[in-house]
Amino acid sequence: MELKTILILGGGIGGQAAANMLASHSAGRYRIILVDQQRDFVFAPSLVWMIVGQRAPDDIQRPLEALLRTGVEFVQAETLRIDPVKKTVETSAGPMNFDHLIISLGADLAPEKVPGFQETALNLYTLEGSSRIQKSLEDFSGRKIAILIASSPFKCPAAPYEAAFMIQDFLSRRGKPVELSVFTPEPYPMPTAGQKVGEALKALLESKGIRFHPDHKVTRIEPAGNRMVFANGKSETCDLLIGVPPHQAPNAVKDSGLVNEAGWIPVDRGTLATKYAGIYAIGDVTTIPLAGAKALPKAGIFAHHQAEVAAANILARLDGRAPGARFDGNGWCAVEMGGGSAAFGSGDFYAEGGPQIELRTPAPSWHWGKVLFEKWWLSPFGLRREALRLALKLGAAAKGIPF
Repeated sequence: MELKTILILGGGIGGQAAANMLASHSAGRYRIILVDQQRDFVFAPSLVWMIVGQRAPDDIQRPLEALLRTGVEFVQAETLRIDPVKKTVETSAGPMNFDHLIISLGADLAPEKVPGFQETALNLYTLEGSSRIQKSLEDFSGRKIAILIASSPFKCPAAPYEAAFMIQDFLSRRGKPVELSVFTPEPYPMPTAGQKVGEALKALLESKGIRFHPDHKVTRIEPAGNRMVFANGKSETCDLLIGVPPHQAPNAVKDSGLVNEAGWIPVDRGTLATKYAGIYAIGDVTTIPLAGAKALPKAGIFAHHQAEVAAANILARLDGRAPGARFDGNGWCAVEMGGGSAAFGSGDFYAEGGPQIELRTPAPSWHWGKVLFEKWWLSPFGLRREALRLALKLGAAAKGIPF
């Protein structure tokens, strides 16, 4: 009898989590295939450490196959087209058929959407761009550094603010006082988490001498003088420009019939099911509306939890059971502050009146929790269980909880 095929598109955090959970329950009963264009996986949350020399590129990337359980077939290929009706996917390695599909293709970076971005800004969201930022900071002798958020939504909403804190700490320790500014089209930092969290982060920025410029939507960047021109009629120059480029949905999903007018895939916010039976989408490629006309942030922690829900529901259907797993909208984020400290935000994004998020006071324990999570994720799969046990034990000890 031919095995049912579960196809997973994208080998990021969500794709890996889904593939590994499915493999842990398959016992050879299903075929699990993961497709990703890249051979190596880069742990994006660690890029903010790399820009200040606390990580090297080899520290934060691993061969994707080493992070997958036995029983997952890895195919290095680009996803080109998805036909949800015929249940086929065109890839650069040839066509693939599926019985169940999980789309975890993330969001593509589109720096070309802002004239001058590619010529002028150093891209905070790529390995190559972060390497260039690290070299530029080592050699920096200017006065003004700008971190520019080009548009919203963008993945890892805390990352540009973490970068600001890390850069300020890095340069101040070297006796290089600078004027560091963050420019964003949003009204306050991480607005989906609510105004209270946004105002708290703004206060933390200002306490470090970092200037925050809300409601600044960039229209173009002029390479001469690194001049940013904004829709509000203002312009600013800097000596070093670090940018978060515009994001867009991957080309592979645009003509699939799965997306909305903005190009993202709407899903059931509990089950992660699309409008086509047997097809799920998770992580940054999706859009999930929240109370207050907001949308769920694009963040790895959500992709991870959604992956487990989608995988559980596929397994239920394959076993002849009613799918009952649901994503509850809870998430967390450690915000690196520099100096071995981090703030920590967590809460319920599905709360009825809008996201209910608490931002806890910066402390070394939150920083070390993030470090342990990084080490756990980048460990070969066979070592993760022991690493997780150690992380739980250390976390419990830090809070005075018997383990």
